[in-house]
Amino acid sequence: MRIFLTVTWAVCLFVFTCSFDFNALLHHHQADFRLNPSPDWSELLKLDLQWSSEAWINRKIGHFIGFFLLELLLSNLRGSKLAVMTAILYAALTEVLQLYFFRSGRIYDIVNDTFGILCAYLFCLMLQAYIKRTNRARTAARPPRSALPSDKKQTR
Repeated sequence: MRIFLTVTWAVCLFVFTCSFDFNALLHHHQADFRLNPSPDWSELLKLDLQWSSEAWINRKIGHFIGFFLLELLLSNLRGSKLAVMTAILYAALTEVLQLYFFRSGRIYDIVNDTFGILCAYLFCLMLQAYIKRTNRARTAARPPRSALPSDKKQTR
């Protein structure tokens, strides 16, 4: 089931990032893909940061959350380094693919996606440490095995 959810989320990220008109997708639920056979690779290097645009900031938050969730699904909440690398490669792939769908892929989006991935990785590590600490505390609180009542019948 986790693999199904992970693949489904990866497909959703692809649709969100490569659909021709993100607003039509968001507001009218219409995914439209148009192929650009000769993309402009210089688009990746543009630094058109639009801090005053609420829509731009919301898209960057969406990038962060989208790849944060992808990392959680890929790592199964265990903090896997392989999952981190896979998620970062997928983030880079989606940005490059955007160029082939008349969208503007950006290096800074890969950085933003990676930040979401690394935050999820750290969350998983902290969760694992908490689980280990809790399990150790439970184990220490248990009475020793020899102090438990015996399964043998007692004679009177």
